[in-house]
Amino acid sequence: MQEKALELASHITHPVTVAAFALVFAAFALRLALRARKPQLAWILAAAIIVLGLAPLGASTFLQSRGVYRVRVVVLGPDQSPIEDAHVTSSTGEKPKKVESGWEFDIPPQTRPADGKVVLFASVKNAFLTGSSTLVLAQDYYPTTTIQLTADTSAMLRGVVVDEHRRSVAGATVSVVGYTDVATTDNMGNFVLPAHAAEGQIVQVRAQKGQLVASTSVPAGRVPVELVVKRP
Repeated sequence: MQEKALELASHITHPVTVAAFALVFAAFALRLALRARKPQLAWILAAAIIVLGLAPLGASTFLQSRGVYRVRVVVLGPDQSPIEDAHVTSSTGEKPKKVESGWEFDIPPQTRPADGKVVLFASVKNAFLTGSSTLVLAQDYYPTTTIQLTADTSAMLRGVVVDEHRRSVAGATVSVVGYTDVATTDNMGNFVLPAHAAEGQIVQVRAQKGQLVASTSVPAGRVPVELVVKRP
């Protein structure tokens, strides 16, 4: 019976459920102690269990009376495993607290948006992963949300194509190796196309006009790159 009770306890997270479980467990402990003819110990155990069990409920009631939301955030990687070193932020500006298996935000009523919508962001820059989740703050003051990280492919590739004499090459085709997107340079040799990568991530790019070819590795992002085409 004790093993079953502990198994049930391991799945309990809501303050009201914790309090209910504590009351049941206190009654069980009191019954055992009374059977052992130790009434003083029984009442001490029962009182301690009840106090510990009601503490989360009291904290929850206190937070609700103040209108404070305690938002739990869990971040998962592309393989669905928990990520512990992510950078987590919220649209309301509060700083997160690192807790077991995630992060926690305390959002007071003065920063709660009028529509209740809060956007949580997470990223792992060195792995080029990013993600977000939208949560509506309503009656539940202990909401939990999960952010699924995916590869960041939002960066663009910008630059200019020139020849060996530093002259702009118009009409050259430019592409990121491995993708079908193709950009054609304008009269000044400029081009813009999706990098299929994150800001600063290295991509392999190829430019060609006739027999003039350039193939090199460049960082994706806002900083323009220069591709020098020449005969192979």
